Amino acid sequence: MQNQTNPQTNAEQTEDDKQQADMRRLVKEIEEQPDNWQAYADLVNVLTATGNFVEAEELGLKSLSLFEADAEAKAYLAYSVGNVYYAAGSYAQAQNYFQLVQLPELAHDVTMMQAQDWFAQKNYKQALAFAVTGTEQDAQDVAAFDLLGNIWLALDQFDEAKTAFEQALTLDADDFEANFGRGLLAQVANPDAQNTWFTHAEALDAATFKQKTQQLDDLHQVIVNKQQGEQTADGQPTE
Repeated sequence: MQNQTNPQTNAEQTEDDKQQADMRRLVKEIEEQPDNWQAYADLVNVLTATGNFVEAEELGLKSLSLFEADAEAKAYLAYSVGNVYYAAGSYAQAQNYFQLVQLPELAHDVTMMQAQDWFAQKNYKQALAFAVTGTEQDAQDVAAFDLLGNIWLALDQFDEAKTAFEQALTLDADDFEANFGRGLLAQVANPDAQNTWFTHAEALDAATFKQKTQQLDDLHQVIVNKQQGEQTADGQPTE
């Protein structure tokens, strides 16, 4: 596992300074209260957020050993270690630790991380099962419906994707992911129509919008291929 480094903007530098301060504070807490498992979990999370995956992994595994007898500590620490592996792209290892989390208050969070993890592995059917469960656990979670919509897109189920994105927009009209996903479907269905979802998504986050527009060509080709397949199955000639 390797640590991650990226060029920083001024805003990112400010956030990095805050995270460095958090790390120093948490290290001090652990030194003063070595039985405080929450400080260990928080430090693992900060190390993960800053891309220090090797250190986060080492601390997380050590912490799991230290607090093996504490069910609550074990659940939170296993969740943190799972997030380390997920962030580092070690998706199979992440699942191993997410499966150890057996705590009601973490049920929704871990379900959604498992859904994201399977999605990252392109195991869309597994991802779908967890994402559907996640929306049932918390029907107000916008991100859960966003993920569900993207999974349906990956499975070429466009009506279901539309429903998921529209549910997310019902919860938050300013959600970028739902506006982009709904706009993506609208653009492919009718390229000449005014696309209010795309317009709003671009206004919300122009940089991410530009980055994601490559999906438009990809999705258009998928839909064309699907339509041609349906025509062939119906015995109609393709154009």
